[in-house]
Amino acid sequence: KSKSQPRSFCFGLQTIHAPLWLYFIVALVAVEARYMIFLSFRFTSFTFIYLVDALAIPSAMAFSRLLLKREYHFVHLLGGVVCISGIVTNTVSDLKGTGSEVEQIGSREDVNSFEHLYGDFLAIGGAVLLGLDDVISEMLIKNYGGLDELLFMKWLFGVGICLTQLAAFERDDLIELFGNQGDEPCAVSTRLLLLCGYTLFQFLDMLGELKFLSISEAALLNLSLLTSDLWATIFSVLAVGFVPSTLYFVAFLLIVTGIILYEAAPSPLGHTTPTDIKINAHQFESDITERAGNISGNVNREEGNLELT
Repeated sequence: KSKSQPRSFCFGLQTIHAPLWLYFIVALVAVEARYMIFLSFRFTSFTFIYLVDALAIPSAMAFSRLLLKREYHFVHLLGGVVCISGIVTNTVSDLKGTGSEVEQIGSREDVNSFEHLYGDFLAIGGAVLLGLDDVISEMLIKNYGGLDELLFMKWLFGVGICLTQLAAFERDDLIELFGNQGDEPCAVSTRLLLLCGYTLFQFLDMLGELKFLSISEAALLNLSLLTSDLWATIFSVLAVGFVPSTLYFVAFLLIVTGIILYEAAPSPLGHTTPTDIKINAHQFESDITERAGNISGNVNREEGNLELT
C-alpha cells in the first residue's frame, strides 16, 4: 500500500513523497556498502570478498521479511542455498590454479592478522548493507515516490556523502591518484578516463537495479546478479584467452538452478507469476460476479418496494 505524502522540497521548487531522512538513509547505506567492500580489498583476499558478497542474498531476504513483511517458502530458501553453493564452487575453482595464482588470489601475506580480520569484517558488513540497500530502495519505489524520484534523491545525497567522506578520509589517495609521478606507466588523463568510465558504468548498474526493483523484489535481484560471472568469463575468454575450468560450469549451473527454484515457488510479492495471476484473475472475476449479483438483488428489492408504495 502506498504511503506517499507530497512534501515540499528545495524551497517549493520540487515535490517529493517520502521524508528526507529516509532518502538520506538509503543513500548512506548504498555509499557505505560499496565503500566497505572496496576498502576490504586492501586488507583481505579477493576470494573471501567474492564469497562473502553472496551474503547479500540472505540479507535481502531477512530485511524484506522485517521491513516489507514478505513471506518466504522453503523453496525460496532452498534456491538461495543452491545459489550460494554455486558461489562456493566457483571460489574453489578459482583456487585450483598454479601455486603463484593461489598465493596472489587466495591469500594476503602482506597484511598482519588484525588487518586481515578488519578486511574480513568490512567485506561482511558491506555485503549485508547491499541487501539492506536493495530492500529500502524497493520500499521507496513501490510505496513512496517511484523510480525517478528515488534515483534523483539517492544521487543528490550520495554525492554529498561521497564528497564529505573523500575530504575526510581519502585526500592523500586522491592526490596520489591524480598526481603526476613522472615514470608511472598510466598517464593522469588515462586515470581520469578510467574513473569517469567506472562512474558511468556504476550509474548504469544502479539504474538497471532500480528498474528491476520497480517490477520485482530485492532477493531475486541479488540472486540474478550472481549470473554476472558468465559475462565476466566471456570477457576473460575474449580479452585474455582464459579457459574456465569444469568447476566453473558446475558453479554456473548451480546458480541458474537456484534462481529457477526460487522462481518456481509462489512469488513473495503476491501475484506476479503466471499461475498466481491466473488464480488472482479467477478470484477477481468471482468477486465481481458476486458483487454484481448483490447489486442486482438490491435493485430488484428496491423496485419491489417502489411498486408496493
